[in-house]
Amino acid sequence: MLGLEPFWFVFRLIHILAGAAWVGGVFLFVVFLQPSAAAIGPAAGPMMGQLLGVRKLVDRFLLLAGITIVAGLVMYVKLASDVSSYGDFLSSGYGLALTIGMVAAIAAASIGMFVTRPNVRAMMALQRQVAESGAPPTPEQGDEIARRQGMLKVAGRVALSLLVLSVATMATASTW
Repeated sequence: MLGLEPFWFVFRLIHILAGAAWVGGVFLFVVFLQPSAAAIGPAAGPMMGQLLGVRKLVDRFLLLAGITIVAGLVMYVKLASDVSSYGDFLSSGYGLALTIGMVAAIAAASIGMFVTRPNVRAMMALQRQVAESGAPPTPEQGDEIARRQGMLKVAGRVALSLLVLSVATMATASTW
């Protein structure tokens, strides 16, 4: 039976555990932490600085994303190679669902890598600059922080939407 083979057991376990942590973490951050920090305002700065700067939450999410995607790709290639051609695999409902889920997860990870991480780093550097000056942020600094926060809010929502799509298609792939 396919599920009892050690290869499938190990890679499914890695894929599902890392994916659950990644998606769950992004969900918690986007749905609860970001809005709460925005509602609290500047007083949330130390907590967000700890999460994003010291604990490097975005890097941890990207590590989980990488583990999830690599394990998923290994299983995807093995599944597709067991079919006569990739075309046949993609034309099956199962193969199409897995492909949609895979592309959505890779897109979400790309948003994290190329939008979220650079903006978090830039915002943290800017907030460090403000803290070191001992003065409140200049209007330009305040505008830049607000712009980056807005961009991070949108990026987080898009990434979370892609992750929900990914999970939904992969969870239902056998029914397609």
